[in-house]
Order: sequence, then structure tokens, then C-alpha cells
Amino acid sequence: MMTSPGLLVLEIAATAVLLTSWVSLVHRRLEALVNLYAVQSWAMAAVAFLVSYLYAAPVLYLTGALIAGLNGIAVPWILLRVRRDLKIPDEVSSLVSVRASALAGLGCLLLAVTVVGPLTPVAEIPAAGLLPISVTVVLIGMFVLLTRRKAFTQVLGILMMENGVFLAGLALTYGLGTLLELGIAANLLVLAIVSRIFLYRMKGAFDSVDADVLRSLEG
Repeated sequence: MMTSPGLLVLEIAATAVLLTSWVSLVHRRLEALVNLYAVQSWAMAAVAFLVSYLYAAPVLYLTGALIAGLNGIAVPWILLRVRRDLKIPDEVSSLVSVRASALAGLGCLLLAVTVVGPLTPVAEIPAAGLLPISVTVVLIGMFVLLTRRKAFTQVLGILMMENGVFLAGLALTYGLGTLLELGIAANLLVLAIVSRIFLYRMKGAFDSVDADVLRSLEG
């Protein structure tokens, strides 16, 4: 069973994952959003380390190291390099206001707590308490994906959703799905590389990465 201090530290790390997701809804600078994703990934690595320590799953130390290295360093570096090479404006365009985005983030949390929260007390896994947080992160990532105008920012929404899925996996499996989790981490790096190529080609073909501009070209 998890000790109370261990539970507290684990909840703090998971809360950091949630807070970075919510703050990304109200930020309007691309570089700040990428840096927030990096911080979120480091918090995810901390969660992996803590679960590894608390539940004697040493392989998760490797998982945490890979998450910190790939998600926390390599992927953000690639994304920032893409932004600078393509000269993408740092200002974030959104279909909704900052206030509406902040309220939507709170709504995602309320929805997750309402739907998933009642299931956690009856779960036999103590770390299942992290599930409402993981679902909230997935919902916020989906909101970012649907409301941001730039394809670059939409990629960040997808990456955020993946972090939420990974957090749920840690809460439920204690690393029993480690091979799957490592595969997801590797896929993140591939996604960042493919996104780099995709954005370069989009910029060259249409001279824009604004989703609204691209939609106007349909038909």
C-alpha cells in the first residue's frame, strides 16, 4: 500500500501535470506553450519515478528517464526549432477567448470528476485516484486541438492528450504496460519529426500554417 507522504508527493506531481494543461489554455505565446509542455512532461516523469518507487516497479525508472529526455527535452527542442525555422508568429490564435478557454478547462475538470470520480473509491488500485486528473488532461488537450487556429498549436494539443493517456496508464497498471508506454514515448519523437516535415511542406505549399487559411483552400 502507498504511504501517506508518498501519496501526497504523487498527487502534487499529478496536479502539476493538470495545472500545466490548464495554464496552456490561457497562454497566448507559442514558445510559452512548448515550455509548458516540457514542464508537464517532467512532471509526468516524476509521476513515473514515484510509482516506480512506491510500487517496486524498477522498470519505470527507465520509463521516467525516457519521458524526461524525449518528451521533456527532445520533442520541445524540435518544436521550437520548427517554429523558428518557419518563422511562425509567436502569438496564438484561438476560436475562443482567454476567459472562455479558462472556464472550459474548469468544465473539463468538473466533467472528469463527475464521471470518473465516483469510480475511484471502489477501485482496488489506490493510484486510481489519478484517473480524474488524467481524463481532464485528455479533455483539455482535445479542447486545444479543436479551438486553436494554427496547425502547430494543434500538434501540442495531441501531445497533451498523449500525456493524459500515459498518466492513466501509470495509475491503472503500475507499469505493467511499460512496453506499451515506452512505445508511446518513442512515437512522440516520431510525431514531432513528422510534424516538422509536415509543417515545412505546408509552409512551402501554402505559405501559411494557419488552420483557417488552409480550410479556405478546400474545394
